Amino acid sequence: MVNATFSVADGVARIRVEREEALNSIDLETKEEIIERLGEYDDDEDVRAVLFETAGEKAFSAGGDLKEVVEEDFALEPFTESWDRLFTRMTTMDTPTVAKLDGFTFGGGFDLMLHTDVVVAAEDAKIGQPEVNLGIVNHFSPAFLPPAIGTKKTLDLLLTGDPITGAEAKELGLVARAAPAEELDAEVESVLSSLKSHSPKILSRIKSVVYEGIEMSPSAARDHAENVAHEAAEGPWMREGVEAQLEKRDPSWAYDDE
Repeated sequence: MVNATFSVADGVARIRVEREEALNSIDLETKEEIIERLGEYDDDEDVRAVLFETAGEKAFSAGGDLKEVVEEDFALEPFTESWDRLFTRMTTMDTPTVAKLDGFTFGGGFDLMLHTDVVVAAEDAKIGQPEVNLGIVNHFSPAFLPPAIGTKKTLDLLLTGDPITGAEAKELGLVARAAPAEELDAEVESVLSSLKSHSPKILSRIKSVVYEGIEMSPSAARDHAENVAHEAAEGPWMREGVEAQLEKRDPSWAYDDE
């Protein structure tokens, strides 16, 4: 049984995990469906952004399903392999992704947050990596976190398992934005509106220079970004954007769909 619903409206694909009784933990079947849907959305020219959200306000996601861990006789491979495919799909797809975090965001939910392009969290959300309490070594966060928040805070999060708030995560740079719980939906919609107003072709190129640049030396990353910038400048986007600015009108990206 897939514990999620999928919908597309007004340029936004919404992936909503609905497993509130299990803190919106993501089972293997649901994860596979999400991976497949992301591929479909990335091929759909009408989809300008993908939103991850979950049922209720108690938890964004507690990560993987611990009952499945027992069923799989504590083998990690089914879980790590599927998470890896999901995260690779998220960071390599052209379409930008957004996550709305409220409540608990732990384990695999934390890793999902790390691999989402723009994360908006409730200020009182609880965000952390408590795998140490389960005798598990997380193998996604350790590589991702030190460049973002430093070695010492990484070790604090991973060694103690103690969570931080959404407001603290914003200060650390783990999430892009934090808002009071009652303003969370409005902040998410503001992000989605902004993404939809931009050229999808340019957004995809920005994603590529950021994610591919992470794997490069600083000088190589700069060269790569410059090459992509020059390639994009040969298209119609810069001309349209600059002329629209000078003419005090909204740019038209209609040719993105051609």
